[in-house]
Amino acid sequence: MELNDDITLIPSAASYRPGQRIEIELAGEASGQSTQRTLVVTHLLEEVARVEVDSGTTRIEVSVHELGGYGVALVEDNTIVARTAFDVLDSPFERPRYGFTAKLDAETDAASVVAFFRRMHLNLAQFYDWGYRHSELLPPEREYLDPLGQPRDLEVVNGLAAAFDEAGVLPLGYSAVYAVGNSETDAWKGELLLRADGVPYRLGEEFLTLLDPAAPRWLEHYGAMLARALAGTALRGFHLDQYGWPKRALRGDGVIVDLDRSYATMIEAVRAAVPDAGLIFNNVNDFGTVQTAGTPQDASYIEVWPPHDTLGDLGLLATRTRALRPEHPPILSAYLSCYATESAERADAAAELVMATAFSHGASHLLLGEAGHALTDPYYPKNHTLPLTSHGLFARWYDAAVRWGDLLFDPAQQDVSEFMTGGINNDVVLDAEGVRFSTKAEPGTVWTRVVRTSRGLVIHLINLLGQSECAWDAGKSPATALDGATLTLAPVTGREAPVWIEPGADPLALAGAVGADDEAHDALSASQTTLEFPLPPLATWGFVFVPFTD
Repeated sequence: MELNDDITLIPSAASYRPGQRIEIELAGEASGQSTQRTLVVTHLLEEVARVEVDSGTTRIEVSVHELGGYGVALVEDNTIVARTAFDVLDSPFERPRYGFTAKLDAETDAASVVAFFRRMHLNLAQFYDWGYRHSELLPPEREYLDPLGQPRDLEVVNGLAAAFDEAGVLPLGYSAVYAVGNSETDAWKGELLLRADGVPYRLGEEFLTLLDPAAPRWLEHYGAMLARALAGTALRGFHLDQYGWPKRALRGDGVIVDLDRSYATMIEAVRAAVPDAGLIFNNVNDFGTVQTAGTPQDASYIEVWPPHDTLGDLGLLATRTRALRPEHPPILSAYLSCYATESAERADAAAELVMATAFSHGASHLLLGEAGHALTDPYYPKNHTLPLTSHGLFARWYDAAVRWGDLLFDPAQQDVSEFMTGGINNDVVLDAEGVRFSTKAEPGTVWTRVVRTSRGLVIHLINLLGQSECAWDAGKSPATALDGATLTLAPVTGREAPVWIEPGADPLALAGAVGADDEAHDALSASQTTLEFPLPPLATWGFVFVPFTD
């Protein structure tokens, strides 16, 4: 259904807390003959609120406060002309949607940045390289340069952080957990991490030197520094960064250090130093994830690098990480350099497949930030300005992630793909002429994933038919819609009522028919009655929700 691009709905906050006032900001004029419009709010498959909107209204209050994700549609003359979504959470870390800001000087347009975060429902913000120095974050004066010479203004940092906080976005300051300037090494000789030849590990020859993040003297200094930063700014927590190396090293005092264990010790100490702060630790390329999963941080975060090259690798990282910490959906930091090297159309198609992979595996993707930029490089100032057409695409996808969050990010979800579909399995059978469906991410197939949630079965379909490879950081051919697919289910009650869900659309009830008994494939698969459902055209990603019947 085509929406009216001249009308927009944006929630007043990126996410809400229970009991918080919920308002939807409306901009744009009526497009039909009538000036009477209605705002319809849904939770999963149920309408939960309906508000009549008078002409000239610009903010609409919604009386919904229960935990969960909600869809919002503006209806004018029986036509949906605009959509958005919102969720109500006890904490943004329950369903993290991480964004970034890297421009923090007098030219920063805070209002535009916050509006973009609200439209995309980004409820966490990383203030990249906001600090004065790695070993002392607070600057000596209001205007300063960060360690790489970017201009910074502490008044801008605090103003943007306060604006984020008011808009339901938790502002987090960047901090490297084990780096000091090269000129400071004499003060930390016993704590430095040394190569086998006795030379300290460095990031750049003249930039930073690394030390043991769990060295007691460093932890005392580091925890006090973070406490000072919280007290001296409007930031509400920290993004704790490592560089992914070394894995094991000799310390300056002769102790051999396992860095993954040091990270766990460091997180424990930081939590004690700043007990009320939000904390995210970066498990670079999955290093340290197992050791840090049980520590008192607030998120599971992985910066993705080779050899995790494919969409399937992203899915496996998400699945493994969720198993360690199911209450916190993983954040995958996967920089799409293809935005800087390929057309917007091919880069957007790649971003859609990354989002489809992340959302279908109960994870999110750190990509968006500023007032409409995408990350293409680990040095965040090297980002890409998105065209407005991309804004609309991401809004549809993030709306879907929020609206259907109760299904996509259910902590109780279980991947049941390998024993329910494909191969000898006939519980969930997908079919289309000339098309192969696969439980693996393979080019030229429809990638299928079946997930059991606390509310029902969710069957994900990701369209890889037009792709010659499955690298996540490579421009992709825009999806060619798959028509004529069918879903066959082995019913439990015979009353199953599945619905089709995709970004930018309302759920569509599937009409099915009872089929004949299946033939048994072999002794492992007993014949059973079936229900068969024709599926709508599949673009990039869609899923079937089969609610559990009472």
